[in-house]
Amino acid sequence: MASLPFYLCFMFILFLTVIVGIAAKRRVKKTSDFTNASGSLTSGMVAGALVGGFVGGTSIVGTGELAFSHGLASLWFTLGGGVAVILLGFFANRFRQLQVETLPELIGLQYGSRAQLGSSIFLSLGMFIQVIAQILAALPFVSVFWQTHLSILALIPALLIIAYVWAGGFMGASIVGTLKTIMLVLLLLGTGVWLLASIDGGTYVRWWQEGRLDLVVPEAGMGWAQGASMVVGIFSTQAYLQPIFASRSAREARSGAITAGVIIILIGLVSAWIGLFMYDAHPELTPREAIPQFFLMHSPAWLAGGAYAIILLSVVMTGAALTLSIATILNRDVIQRYTSRFREDARKLVVSRCLILTIIAISYAIVCWDDQAKILHWAFLAMTLRGVTIFFPVVFYLFHIHPVQSNWAVGAIWGAPVFSLLWTWWLMPVTGIDPIVVSGIWSALALLAGWWYWKREARRDLALQQADTR
Repeated sequence: MASLPFYLCFMFILFLTVIVGIAAKRRVKKTSDFTNASGSLTSGMVAGALVGGFVGGTSIVGTGELAFSHGLASLWFTLGGGVAVILLGFFANRFRQLQVETLPELIGLQYGSRAQLGSSIFLSLGMFIQVIAQILAALPFVSVFWQTHLSILALIPALLIIAYVWAGGFMGASIVGTLKTIMLVLLLLGTGVWLLASIDGGTYVRWWQEGRLDLVVPEAGMGWAQGASMVVGIFSTQAYLQPIFASRSAREARSGAITAGVIIILIGLVSAWIGLFMYDAHPELTPREAIPQFFLMHSPAWLAGGAYAIILLSVVMTGAALTLSIATILNRDVIQRYTSRFREDARKLVVSRCLILTIIAISYAIVCWDDQAKILHWAFLAMTLRGVTIFFPVVFYLFHIHPVQSNWAVGAIWGAPVFSLLWTWWLMPVTGIDPIVVSGIWSALALLAGWWYWKREARRDLALQQADTR
């Protein structure tokens, strides 16, 4: 049972971050402040927003959970995510030249309105799946206070997500994310030093002999395909591009993204390390409890309280960033396109906040319905769904492989995620091939066919024009 120092430290950190979030609300004067901080973020705030948006339950609790069960292969989520965030930094200038607020808006400019609608729907669905994973990951951190019905426990992280994103929108998420990042880095670096001093060389040799340091575990569905899904998923997620759009300059965005990518990889490494350690020390635990129980069993009460608050905050901030991104996409790229009733700035803000409530309410209901799912399994599905929808359309734009005939683009953007879902449910258990492979090939081939078709039509038109001039 948690002690008084645990509670005091826990409440102090949560109170501090709530105060910072409320202070951020005073800076929200219009919708652009709420959705992208009016392009005012420094490199530190960009890093804070990216780490705050990415490092949550899937990165910490989910990585520790799979490391407990399957070893170092659990690193693919944070390794792929960190590399992808660094790549975002290198493409920051190109992304900022878009002058768009959402990724579906870019898709609409390049491939037409039908493609934009498909990307809006499937990107939102992919991010929504990961919001569910965040609420699942928060459950061990709230159950330490009291044992009660799941519906009550799940309500706490759901309400915290609403509170953080409701108050300050993206501005609040960025400022609180920066504070959280500093605390999280200090916590996990300290944990890494402790593990380094506590684990002898013989343990690492035994882990290697047992295969627990292998990065590929086929029976758990963990390998390079999961890393690939992370890279394409990050490039295709509004939550991780929003800090790039909101930065003061491309230079600030680049340095912030590179810093964030390195931090994400280190956080995943320490989380997996804890999972490996806890499997040796307490094999009787439920895998999802590896990270929470590590701090309760192997640290002073005040540090455990701080750790619980910081990690719970990480879960909440990731859920908040994803929820805000879903609301931004649905508001701007779906609702505003089909009705003019909410185009006034004040009404847009109301619609965004109503969407936030709806998203969290549905996520909460699904968690109450099925709370036993693996956290990272939800996360990889979410990344795959987002990635196959618009990764290749965005890559084609970045590398100037355009125009693409619109019907082929629509086939890529609508077909790939549907194909991915069908493959996941019916064919992956039989073939063992990850849906990121087959649906990614579908998307790339459809876009290449559309590009070739457009070039053929352009050549034919040119030939007809030359024939007419003769």
